[in-house]
Amino acid sequence: MAIRVRLGQDEVQVEPGGSAQIVASIRNEGDAPDQVALEVEGIDSEWCAIPIPSFHVAPGEEVQERILIRPPRSTESRAGTYPILVRARSLENGNSGVAQASLTIRPYSMLTLEIAPKRAIATPLRKRVPYELTISNFGNTEQTVQLHASDPEDELVFELERERIPLAPGETQSVLLYAQPRRLPLLANPVLFSFTATARSVEEPLRSSSAQAQLERRGMVSPLVLGFLAVLGLLLALWAYTRPLPVEIVEFTAQPAQITAGETTTLSWVVRNADKVLIEPALGEFNPTTTSSVQAQPHATTTYRLIARNRYGEQIREVVVIVQNAPEPPAPVISKFYAEPPQIKRGESVLLRWEVQNASELILTPPGGLKLDPAMPGYEHRPSRTTEYELIARNAAGKSVSKKITVEVIDPSHAQIVSFTGQPETIQAGESATLRWELFNAVRAEIDNNIGRIDPKQGELTVTPPTTTTYTLTAYDHEGRPVQAKVTVRVETTQETPPPGSP
Repeated sequence: MAIRVRLGQDEVQVEPGGSAQIVASIRNEGDAPDQVALEVEGIDSEWCAIPIPSFHVAPGEEVQERILIRPPRSTESRAGTYPILVRARSLENGNSGVAQASLTIRPYSMLTLEIAPKRAIATPLRKRVPYELTISNFGNTEQTVQLHASDPEDELVFELERERIPLAPGETQSVLLYAQPRRLPLLANPVLFSFTATARSVEEPLRSSSAQAQLERRGMVSPLVLGFLAVLGLLLALWAYTRPLPVEIVEFTAQPAQITAGETTTLSWVVRNADKVLIEPALGEFNPTTTSSVQAQPHATTTYRLIARNRYGEQIREVVVIVQNAPEPPAPVISKFYAEPPQIKRGESVLLRWEVQNASELILTPPGGLKLDPAMPGYEHRPSRTTEYELIARNAAGKSVSKKITVEVIDPSHAQIVSFTGQPETIQAGESATLRWELFNAVRAEIDNNIGRIDPKQGELTVTPPTTTTYTLTAYDHEGRPVQAKVTVRVETTQETPPPGSP
């Protein structure tokens, strides 16, 4: 038993990241059927894709199979020609047939260039500034890179550690680039120069990568600094000849000086020659030219200190605020807690409403212990399922009371009742009416009052109710969720006319 392999082409070319196809013809030259496995040797197995790696071949039959070659677009897919073997191996007796071809990986190139730092400073004391250029070859062929730097204003001089660098596929190298301003005056304002570094392939001049950086030129002293120093000197001279004025606290009072817990008092002051005043404890710092009082709400009897300061010193004065205990606040009350509506469909919102008294804080769960202002009339929420809500009302003393309600969430049915009517709507006793319906997405439907199952798409039937009757149609979707509609047929009873002369 023999297996013969023949390839549709002897040479295959492919670019990394692309794909190529080889057609292999496998012939069973034996006299018995065989199960054959197709394999590719000589290249990375991850590069190959065989849609049908194992197949049945009858005696004398020839089968054609496709082999896809997909080298990745990476430096591992080196450019060059690789011999490959296509082997068809019998799974019955181990015999195999082989055919040879060559795979040519086309070259591609990709260069990247980075520069660090992006900005540097040159001064008369540090004229020559180094930058690091990092060049990477992400192609699949060796590249010789030519480096170059330039600035559009031609105000900088550049010096490269190396101008040409050979890079193997996947290799990264770093080179120092030195930049120096052509002119460095001692007295000058800062000037910023931008420049561009370029890495270009010698083999493929159209392949290049650039990076930009900046060099700031500074003089020893700028005119702005000289002006600032002159003004500073003048201010120091004025300060030296100006005598400081001492801080004085004329008045520091609390009105009222005795309060009940929870009330506020007003701290007022009059100061002279102060740059700022500080009220302790924890009331803050104030500008005495714009602020002369502050509100305070101490929880216990407190001694407040006024500290008045300027650059030469400070003065301190104290005042005591007496705090009496407040009466016990009334207990919180939840007089109403309800939902509008108490039953919703999934995806709809519910409005939770309440009426509370004597509460300083409300906590609603869910969602997650949300704190609410007691003055709010309600809160809107969108529950995903039937939910029990708890409202907790708490007063200023920490006492609390709670109330719970449940909002039912109904998962709406996919079934729809397009129409459900009864004609005529009013009949006489003994007469009949026709019920008609049209449904959508229903898998089962029924009508009560002993009618039972009906066509889940559309239909009609005749009913003769003895009295006024309401018929309920219920349709179910594929998950058994119901939807209903009602029709009422009104039955009127005809009264007989009494004979003449009867009482």
